[in-house]
Amino acid sequence: KIPTRLFNISKNMKLIVPSSYFGLLVQASSSSAFIFAAPEAKVRVQTAKRTSLFSSTAGAFSDSDIETAFFSIDVQSTGSIPRSSFADALADLGLELPESQTNELFDKYDADKGSSIDLEEFKALLTDPKMSGVKPNRDTKYAMDMFKKYDADGSGDIDKGEFRAIAKEIQADTRRRNLISVAAAAIGATIVADYSQEYQWAQKNFRSLYIEEKAEEAQNKAFPTALLSGDLDEAVAKTLYRRGFTPENTILAHSVCSDEVNNKDEQLVALMVSRWQEGFSLGGLAGLPFAGKSGFRAFLHHVPDSGKLLVMFAPHVGIDDRGVIGALQRDGQSKVSNACGAAVGAYNALLAKAASDRKPSMKLGDDKDTDLFDPQLNTIVSLLEPRLTDIDKALDPISFVTYQIYRIVRDLVDDCIEQTPDVWEYANEVAIVGGIMINRRLGGDFFQPLSFETRIKDGSPSGSSVDLFEEAFGREPDLTGILGSDETVAALYDRCSDKRAKL
Repeated sequence: KIPTRLFNISKNMKLIVPSSYFGLLVQASSSSAFIFAAPEAKVRVQTAKRTSLFSSTAGAFSDSDIETAFFSIDVQSTGSIPRSSFADALADLGLELPESQTNELFDKYDADKGSSIDLEEFKALLTDPKMSGVKPNRDTKYAMDMFKKYDADGSGDIDKGEFRAIAKEIQADTRRRNLISVAAAAIGATIVADYSQEYQWAQKNFRSLYIEEKAEEAQNKAFPTALLSGDLDEAVAKTLYRRGFTPENTILAHSVCSDEVNNKDEQLVALMVSRWQEGFSLGGLAGLPFAGKSGFRAFLHHVPDSGKLLVMFAPHVGIDDRGVIGALQRDGQSKVSNACGAAVGAYNALLAKAASDRKPSMKLGDDKDTDLFDPQLNTIVSLLEPRLTDIDKALDPISFVTYQIYRIVRDLVDDCIEQTPDVWEYANEVAIVGGIMINRRLGGDFFQPLSFETRIKDGSPSGSSVDLFEEAFGREPDLTGILGSDETVAALYDRCSDKRAKL
């Protein structure tokens, strides 16, 4: 069964199914095609706007409407809305107020002074004159009706059998939906259904049905605050929107490994390119920005007038269903392969070199990974070698290597910015988000954020830096137990230590 933690239970123990968790099953009358859609992220035509839980025309709400709305905005499933989330909750209801009025409204209806609004207090809140401009949204009510339709036994939840029936209908109609898409393209159709938000919602809330437990356990140990790609994209966007970044004034560059697993639909690169509308690729093997300064300068020349740059960089690592870090079963393959192949290959080359140094007569054979004609891999090997001194102290060698590759990519991206003297002639702000992409066979890819800052034009080559990490992601994770020493962790978080080491 879909876990009850995805839903909420009211005080009289009646199961309440929030529409934000179940979403909509939208049926296309001509094709019988189904699409999962969260009601707050309706299927959009090109550039649709966010839909609130209530529409903007005044009207009365039933108890069912109120309960549905309350549990939809009770995102932490605590049965109450704390002051810190109150403004966002009002925004989801279609009401945006100045901070002073928001606090005044909260204090007025927090009857028990418990620093949160429960369901009964929420009902009272909806009687306030300020709420007179909203009424229940038809989509929210429609979601509930659709849930009842597929809850065949009327139990109040969707069990595996019922969910399987829904999935079977979706699968059976995929071919017809594709045929219709081709036909629409053939006649020059311009309507495009954007379902990325719906996919992210379903991926997130149904993960527990097919989770790979050993992979999840390994990820939590090695990458403790990793976020789903959609959550990372959303957190970055929210933070930058508040600083005036928009698709119209911002151009995105990404420095990630050229491995095809990093370019799947609905994963981070595709999501960010879709959000910011363009994406300039800087990355080569292991995510190093092999486009170099010339590539960065070309990217710089594409920025909108007096606009902003956004750079996302990350090495990547796979985790297979056995929980092995550095391995991944790719689509269409029965065998497990390395991910990142370049990072693992560089590490293996260094192991072979160390063994050869201990045994001078030993030959490396015909391993093409160490061939001199392989400039990208040779660069990775030479930059990685001096960073492996503490690898024996680490939780896992490949995760340690991946964190060191992150440091390498970070420093190279820094060099591209700082050694391009006219960067501030084209842009007035440069945002940089870095971390590690984690590829998973099932359940969606993740991203372990490790840095997020923006640099503002101030007359210096690098600009003045504003750290955005805590605002977007919370506190930095404690990686001492993973990397094995405080010194290695400090080097990971402190760019200056690497620059001092170079000097």
